[in-house]
Amino acid sequence: MAIETLFPLAIYYEDLFEAETHQEGLVKAVLELEESGFERRNYPEMAWTGDIHGVQQIHRDPRFAWVVAQVEMQTMLYLQELGVDLEQVDLYIQRSWPIVCRPGQEVGAHCHNTAHISAVYYIVVPAGEADPGSLIFLDGLRVNEVCPGLGSENTDILTEINGFNQLEAAYAPVEGRMIIFPAKQRHAVSRNESEDLRVSLSFDIILTAKPGLAAGSHEFLTPPPAQWQAFQTSIL
Repeated sequence: MAIETLFPLAIYYEDLFEAETHQEGLVKAVLELEESGFERRNYPEMAWTGDIHGVQQIHRDPRFAWVVAQVEMQTMLYLQELGVDLEQVDLYIQRSWPIVCRPGQEVGAHCHNTAHISAVYYIVVPAGEADPGSLIFLDGLRVNEVCPGLGSENTDILTEINGFNQLEAAYAPVEGRMIIFPAKQRHAVSRNESEDLRVSLSFDIILTAKPGLAAGSHEFLTPPPAQWQAFQTSIL
């Protein structure tokens, strides 16, 4: 008997050199942005996320220049591993924001539908045995669920949870680590069970065709932004 596993989800990660050197400055910048952002707009048990509090362009903030350079480099390495020809695409950071997760807080399930690639960088991760909040990837396709709902928590049909029937995979955060994955992948962050805050950064990245004769002819790539034109007509 043999079973092959096909169509794997590729999750890229790298522990960044010099992370400790930049940690203090990054934490200071994030907490200052949290203080200056919009009034809190979500529940107390949800982590503070800059994207819904008016802080979503840290890639334009010189205090985050080192991380931005790392995002660019690691994203290109990730795409190379996926077999993408970097000579045919341009890459853009669409938006980027900090996350401050205090004890007892979490991030609900979501995906980044307006982007192609997402990156997360962990600046501070509480030490200890308690889960500081793991990145949970959710299997929305459930390709091995031969009967709908077979793996539901309301049944006891499955004898064990294994690689063929698991509905989620958890990545424990590591200080100084960057994780890159397809932006369409649904994910969440579990509750911070530690007694300290976890600080991270998120980036959304877009691929477009390069300018030139081929630009716009690739049906799977957005034409370069330089070719776009805003509406000139108004009905108001």
